[in-house]
Amino acid sequence: MEDAVYDYESRIPAGFYDKVYQQQVGVRYCWHDLKFRTVAAHLGSPRRLLDIGCGPGTFIGNYLPGIEALGIDLSASQVDYARRTYGSAAHRFSTRPLASLSEAGERFDAVTVVELIEHLTPETAIGLLSEARRLLAPDGVLVVTTPNYRSLWPLIELGVNALSPVSYIEQHINKYRRGLLAAHLSAAGYRDVSVKTALGLAPFAAAFGLGTANALHAIETDVNHLGTGNLLLATARP
Repeated sequence: MEDAVYDYESRIPAGFYDKVYQQQVGVRYCWHDLKFRTVAAHLGSPRRLLDIGCGPGTFIGNYLPGIEALGIDLSASQVDYARRTYGSAAHRFSTRPLASLSEAGERFDAVTVVELIEHLTPETAIGLLSEARRLLAPDGVLVVTTPNYRSLWPLIELGVNALSPVSYIEQHINKYRRGLLAAHLSAAGYRDVSVKTALGLAPFAAAFGLGTANALHAIETDVNHLGTGNLLLATARP
């Protein structure tokens, strides 16, 4: 799921992003919360869900009550953290490759790929999206998010790189714009592809309190972020 140039296993501590989330306060927490809420709102009502690149399991563990979910990731340390923190009979985590799921006849009503494909070369990203399509039920939905490089994101990334112990300089090798994401999804065989933007200034308003951030998020969502949100959010059908 991830190209091997950057060593994700050794350079990102197990549970790093989940521990940021668990602070339940601040801009970084708000970013993750609004992102995951936005993804969940586009899922419909799936019975079974696959989260590709699940990391420490934050999305599955906090936003999918009553849904049978499988999170997969190449990082054994992140999967181990996810199992210990969020694992249950309904919420499972694994390092299994996508091909083994397809060979076993697994099918899912929804597949999520949250901020993963920017870490992959274009060829690898299209390949992963194609494998994900084969795992979807005929009426299933794919939901993908990735940074929008036609927004304020490049400036945000510079700030994160300067202030965080985890830098994105080596990680983000595939810089998406709306047209490129739509093209990759079409190349992977999807239909009914829709790409819009999400997450504008609302996460940064968390500096004034989560209530302020949520209020601004509602306003920005009503106007579709004027097409300039800092994340791209795509939905597609197999």
